[in-house]
Amino acid sequence: MSRLAALAPYGLLWIATHAAAFTFSDGSTMRCIVGGAPIEEQIDPASHPIVLRGRIAITERVGPSYRIVWNEGQLKTLPREMHDFIFFHECAHASVPTQSEVTANCVGLQAMRAAGRGGFAVESRLAAFYGPESAYWRDTLSCANGFGPSRGSG
Repeated sequence: MSRLAALAPYGLLWIATHAAAFTFSDGSTMRCIVGGAPIEEQIDPASHPIVLRGRIAITERVGPSYRIVWNEGQLKTLPREMHDFIFFHECAHASVPTQSEVTANCVGLQAMRAAGRGGFAVESRLAAFYGPESAYWRDTLSCANGFGPSRGSG
């Protein structure tokens, strides 16, 4: 079974595209596809609460689907690996669907790996971003590696 096929239960798929889509730090683009349909993406409308609160992104329900709203100003401040990881994280919020940040990280990291954008070097830099003692990142890795939450971190 391919890595992408392993994500099929989530209905999650990414399609490389040149159309309006998320732009990775290397300039390539990708759309978040859930249940066969692209998830709408919107760049930081000035009046949106995400911009007013200074958040990087939010995945919000729109009717039967979802929309990812990007705060482009905040997104541009992230290190390359985190900039790219956040796409998979936000797409996971729509595909699972979940409000759990660790679950979105877990599914997002699995998808990032399946898309060939993960690996030891990338994940080491993500770990450094979160901090060397981060239970949040430790739980993310434990889940993404198929072990569930780490012991003692709640």
